[in-house]
Amino acid sequence: VNVPRALMSSIDMSAPLRQGVVLTTTKPKQSVPAFKEMFKYFFKPKYFQASMDSIKAHPRYSLMQESKLYLADFNTPLLSAKEEAFMTNLAERIPGIGIGVKAGQRAYTGFLNKLRVDVFDDVAKEFIAAGEKNPRVFTDLAEFINTATGRGSIGPLNRSAPILNSVFFSPRLMASRLQMLNPQWYFKLSPPVRKLAARSMVQFIGTGIGVLALAKLGGAEVEDDPRSADFGKIRIGNIRWDIWGGFQQWV
Repeated sequence: VNVPRALMSSIDMSAPLRQGVVLTTTKPKQSVPAFKEMFKYFFKPKYFQASMDSIKAHPRYSLMQESKLYLADFNTPLLSAKEEAFMTNLAERIPGIGIGVKAGQRAYTGFLNKLRVDVFDDVAKEFIAAGEKNPRVFTDLAEFINTATGRGSIGPLNRSAPILNSVFFSPRLMASRLQMLNPQWYFKLSPPVRKLAARSMVQFIGTGIGVLALAKLGGAEVEDDPRSADFGKIRIGNIRWDIWGGFQQWV
């Protein structure tokens, strides 16, 4: 049942402005290198594997594991350990097309894993330098990064993710969008991470508004009526561009 979604997600580079859109726009120091590496992951299987192996050798890898930072596993047959877009082991076996599926999965998984690791590492170093020792702060940091990259929690249904994926296109992505615009979620985070998460969301929305303003100045049509289904979208001819990565309704 999950094969069609994997085929739809293959041979593209959608992760940066879909699952990773919040960190892509607010953490350029980490997202730009990950974006560049994504193309190497797509074309070079050995390079991808070496890069993923290097993550396990990272000096703070154990802290990431303890903090429950989500890192997708490309090689495992366990569906729940994969990214939602590729929660199947069958699509990659289709003759010919399977090569593209594998390449797309490498690019998708590699980009998000590198982005998560680099953001966690840089922020954790800042916290450690400031004398932070509370394990909850690092667990909350991992939760924020997971959620900001489309890996929201679905509570007791987490183990049923492969089944939910056959009904909804990306249930964890949907959950992450709900959580990041829910004030209660921010209040649950420890103060340093709450500040980081709130600042990131404000920056993300500000960046989106800036892009819309530039598009309008450039001659495109931009719908600013919140009653319209096209609110916040850029329209050029018959084409509509949704830049919000799943946040359009909430914005």
